[in-house]
Amino acid sequence: MDASEEAESYYTLLGIRADGVASVVDVVMAALPRARARARDLLSEHASCESVEVWREANMVDRLARDG
Repeated sequence: MDASEEAESYYTLLGIRADGVASVVDVVMAALPRARARARDLLSEHASCESVEVWREANMVDRLARDG
């Protein structure tokens, strides 16, 4: 894990439905591992989401897809 993953930043989490619409939006202030954990939580909390994109500023830093 590099320093950029350990530093706290604002991350925007977008819960994406199968039709491509962002139906859930969450903003967290955390280090990247915690933002990823919150993204996994969103997938389990919102059955309509097929994936969650993790954004920092204008850059998508991760995309977590629903298993199965």
